[in-house]
Amino acid sequence: MKELVLIYHFETSQNKNDEFKPASYKILYIFNADGMIDDKRIAEFINANAESFSLDQSFSNLDDLKSFSLHLSQYFERNEVRLISVQDYNIGIDGAKDRHSFVQIFSNYGEVFVDESKPKKKGLFGNFF
Repeated sequence: MKELVLIYHFETSQNKNDEFKPASYKILYIFNADGMIDDKRIAEFINANAESFSLDQSFSNLDDLKSFSLHLSQYFERNEVRLISVQDYNIGIDGAKDRHSFVQIFSNYGEVFVDESKPKKKGLFGNFF
């Protein structure tokens, strides 16, 4: 897995005790090639970017979630980030029969975003053309 993977959940708006809670997207898990990234490393990133992102990792829209994801991918030195809804993740988990099919979840579901600010590496023929 070359990209960073974020599993998120959409929470609908709610009215509780005359208090309105707007809908939001909340990050549940973050994975890289080594497995799940622990909360301590995520907190380090958020503290370094406190002016831009909140500690609760919830976002009011998909654009904000995408922005956070791309910044996080830069922090972890990844060119791509994949956003997978928890519903799609659960469907993949239910269908996983072994380790290989579990890993396939991360390439079969969600949407990939590429960090366009990084220069693309040229291949062998790219140096000639």
